[in-house]
Amino acid sequence: MTMPITPSLSEQQIADYHEDGYLIIRNMLSATEANDLRRVVQEKVKRGAYPPKLSYPEPAKYTVSGNRLSEPGLTSISEHPTVIGAVESVLGQPAHLTAFVAYLRTPGDKGGGAHCDYKRWRPVGSSMNWVFAIIPLTDFDPVYGPFLVSPKSHKLTRVIDEDAHILDVNRPDRSQLPDFIDPELKAGDLLIVNEHVWHEAPAGTSTEDRCGIFNKYCAANAPPAAGYYPYNPAAFEALSDDGKRLIPVCFDKPIETTRLLIEYPDGGEPRFLLRRDDETNCWALPGGEGWEEEDLVGWDVGARVGSLQELTRTQLGLEVPWMSYIEDVEEEEGICRVYGFSDENIDADALANGDCDWFTRSQIQHLGEGDAIGRTVELWQREDIIRGKGKACNQSKKQFE
Repeated sequence: MTMPITPSLSEQQIADYHEDGYLIIRNMLSATEANDLRRVVQEKVKRGAYPPKLSYPEPAKYTVSGNRLSEPGLTSISEHPTVIGAVESVLGQPAHLTAFVAYLRTPGDKGGGAHCDYKRWRPVGSSMNWVFAIIPLTDFDPVYGPFLVSPKSHKLTRVIDEDAHILDVNRPDRSQLPDFIDPELKAGDLLIVNEHVWHEAPAGTSTEDRCGIFNKYCAANAPPAAGYYPYNPAAFEALSDDGKRLIPVCFDKPIETTRLLIEYPDGGEPRFLLRRDDETNCWALPGGEGWEEEDLVGWDVGARVGSLQELTRTQLGLEVPWMSYIEDVEEEEGICRVYGFSDENIDADALANGDCDWFTRSQIQHLGEGDAIGRTVELWQREDIIRGKGKACNQSKKQFE
């Protein structure tokens, strides 16, 4: 089923976004609306925010995020029609909400340095087509602390091979960054920012909190390589009927296991590696019990790349340098998060032994347990899905090693 799209920008606005890497819509919220939402965020922070070790109002950056979008007063901003219209206009696709984030910076916080937020190991940052939707709830100025952008810096990052099944990008040369500018954002403005645009948020001098909404949306046909943030049913049900389409995955079970579809192109019909399951003796994808990438990510959970790399190393003796999210499968004990990997140079003969063997898609369909695996293969081979390379946190902190 084709999802609706609600474009609202002019052709010139879209062109300006693609040229500069960002776009501003002034006064999206009235002063009263921005002030009311700021007070809601402040109250949520006072009752508990990430990281939990903080105690408001000690100098720090506090986050109200993720499934907390279901809390009263926070839901509507994530599906605001002006936001969604602008986001889908520049993405050129229906949008998925990959991150609901309200930031609050108390006086004395040191701010943030220059960076871009395309990150291969993060569910919120590893899509090949996503945007920030930033709504200041206080002025972002030298007093509260500005939000600076480097116009056209997104052009420093380019796809290496447009025809590849799984896309990869070059490492941007930081020495070539255009000068940062202050877009002079006011409370209630909307700033749409490309995933590869460099930005920074210097500290201010105000004795009041600096506050804003920093949501992230990806194109529906460009899932995060690390996997989607797992929304719960409360977050899904809090949205309007139209807004529910923004939630890509929703379940009330934890992600317990993770598995890897390993593809060997073989110069012709691809083959896929299956392994005899230790407990059932049935053919299955390699993998097993997974675990979270790192503890200190707050709202940004769901990545299982690191754990799956360790599982394939143990089970197969295979080093998998990257993988890309395919789907989530509900199982009796919880959710299984499934990734894919393809390598034409893989040593296929070495992996084919008594416990493992290679199968074509048609051979998988004839296995007794092949329906679920066959569906995974079908999703992996879809030409309309744009996939990037997900990496483990400890492997990718330097971004483009």
